[in-house]
Amino acid sequence: MDQKPLEPAPLDASTDGPIEPEVVEPVDADPLQSLRAELAQLHARGTSGAGWFFWIAALSMINSVILLSGGDTHFVVGLGVTLIADVVASGIADQNPEIGGVAKGIAFGFDLFVAAIVCLFGWLSRRPVLPIFVLGMFLYLLDGLIYVLAGEWMSVGFHAFVLLGMWNGFNAYRQMRAMKAALEQQLAVGFAPAV
Repeated sequence: MDQKPLEPAPLDASTDGPIEPEVVEPVDADPLQSLRAELAQLHARGTSGAGWFFWIAALSMINSVILLSGGDTHFVVGLGVTLIADVVASGIADQNPEIGGVAKGIAFGFDLFVAAIVCLFGWLSRRPVLPIFVLGMFLYLLDGLIYVLAGEWMSVGFHAFVLLGMWNGFNAYRQMRAMKAALEQQLAVGFAPAV
């Protein structure tokens, strides 16, 4: 006699209702993986915020080259302080062509110096040296006031946008430091494994 293999029934007749599916909890191979991911995300946000200093320096130098070579346009993200130096130098060159090259050279040297300082702020902010990050944001805020006085509202708006990006980066670095300090404190008393 041929016996057919028994097939499982969709419902077990011995129970009063449907069988509940078994819930399987995922096993996390590394319990610190989410913490590491959060720290990496905060670090990336901080680096992005500090990166604005490099953009500001680069676009300010492009503005300077354009203005000192006779152009009349500029990027809205550039620095107002370098813009003033370039406009003054261009005005001197227009009034006194014999010393125009010297005036433009001095203005360009000043622009390079300011761009180097802004890059230094970016480099130190990415370390992250938080007081330097705050000082850089404050100086950029003051620079934005130059555009307020000039009535350059697009530049004012972009300064505000950049400051928001910088603030997000600074805040991310601050949160990252607080998390690391809490973990170090827990490690000191033996409550947490090393990250």
